Amino acid sequence: MRDLPPLKALRAFEACYRLRSYTRAAEQLNVGQPAISHQIRQLEQDLGVKLFEKRGSLISATKEADSYYQETAPALGRIAEASKVLRNKTADNTVTLATYPGIAAYWALPRLSKIKNENKKLSVRIITTDRDADIHWDQIDCAILFGNGDWPGRDCLKLISENVQPIAAPSLAVRLQNLTPDEMLKTAPLIHLEDDEKRWFDWSDWRHKFAPRSKLSSDGIRVTNHGLAIHQALQGQGIALGWIEVIQDLIDGGALVTLQQHSLSSERGYWLVAPLGFLESDSGKEIKRVFTPSSQ
Repeated sequence: MRDLPPLKALRAFEACYRLRSYTRAAEQLNVGQPAISHQIRQLEQDLGVKLFEKRGSLISATKEADSYYQETAPALGRIAEASKVLRNKTADNTVTLATYPGIAAYWALPRLSKIKNENKKLSVRIITTDRDADIHWDQIDCAILFGNGDWPGRDCLKLISENVQPIAAPSLAVRLQNLTPDEMLKTAPLIHLEDDEKRWFDWSDWRHKFAPRSKLSSDGIRVTNHGLAIHQALQGQGIALGWIEVIQDLIDGGALVTLQQHSLSSERGYWLVAPLGFLESDSGKEIKRVFTPSSQ
């Protein structure tokens, strides 16, 4: 197969296309940025086409890169899955799943306990991260990620819809449950989720829809992920915006209470994302069974 380009160049191309950054691709592949640049130039010379254009600190893909990715990403996914199958013949049957701290603590782990109780042959290892760019796909089997389901070259299954409401501990909720949206934003202690990429709903989105004339207080607690926001709410420290399907167990158990009936929703959500073919493997089917019991 002398027509095949170097595998390192293909891996660099896949990471650069997905992350739209040489720097992030280098971080994910644990190499220096000059190595990534060299591999992309090598691939462009081999193919005779331009793959990326510089856009400040980011890059944009050419039409040729779009076409090449659509053809090569599924093949790379199949190579990765086939390699894992062979490795697993001599390794323990462990599935590695990456996701965000809040999803891991309040949604995934309670459901994965079923595997421990029902399937003694399969174990699940969870690693957490705040940023998708920090996920090393060659070191995991699947991930639960937030988005609209658009992960080219990977299988995606929607697990949780985005439906966000104000939530608080019962001790705090009893004092605030009769406040109007305007009064709540002005006087209640708010827990702010900081997100530089503006991917998730925050209090400014909630204010814009339900109390557009009110002024959003800048006071309160600021955290960098949903898990910390929920933890602070459980401690009675303030009101957080909670993804209802993520924390439904806490609501059903009385640890958290929804305030207001006003909710924000979108077509986005949390998805189970995996290399092509994994979700149809024995391990993938078991993961799907635990996370989507209603589909059985």
